[in-house]
Amino acid sequence: MTFFFFAIFFLVVDAYVFQAVVNVSNDWSPLWKNAARYGFWVPTVLCIGALLWWAFDDPYRVSANVRNWIITALVATYFSKMFGVIVLLIDDIQRGVRWVVQYFQRGTGPSLPGEAITRSDFLSKTALAVTALPMGAFAYGIISGAHDYRIRRVTINLPNLPKSFDGIRIGQVSDIHSGSFWNKTAVKGGVEMLLKKNRSHFLHRRLGE
Repeated sequence: MTFFFFAIFFLVVDAYVFQAVVNVSNDWSPLWKNAARYGFWVPTVLCIGALLWWAFDDPYRVSANVRNWIITALVATYFSKMFGVIVLLIDDIQRGVRWVVQYFQRGTGPSLPGEAITRSDFLSKTALAVTALPMGAFAYGIISGAHDYRIRRVTINLPNLPKSFDGIRIGQVSDIHSGSFWNKTAVKGGVEMLLKKNRSHFLHRRLGE
């Protein structure tokens, strides 16, 4: 049941966003038009294939890394597309309102300017842009940002702290991604970065933000 729910959800979202792809690619050459329109459905097929495998096979036969990649890809893909859906929904609402107004104004006076049914080219491009931006951010965060370790120094004032603890330095390590990502060299570099600051002025350090 869960599989069918998500599969239908994926198809509905993609069918909606696909209308923007069709609109934007109308004036492209046949080669690029077909590449965009057919290529758009490749991630859909892969995502539904992943759902099929997850629902009817045993995903725990593979490593945790594989499962994490699949879940991350599904969430990133459709979370990003929801931004495009919101823009397209705004476009459809304004076109629907325009159509209703023109319908009741027939024969009673001048109609509203512009086309009532044609999808706005600007909003179609905007929908695709706002879909691509978070998807690109997800990709960067997974591929590069996950190991973009940084050291942050924060001084905390505790009025009731005993004098014997005054000046104590505490190091906190978080979001190290030692198990869910593949780049062991980068993880080792993040740990070594912390160790090198062992004697420096340091109270709170957050890695991977």
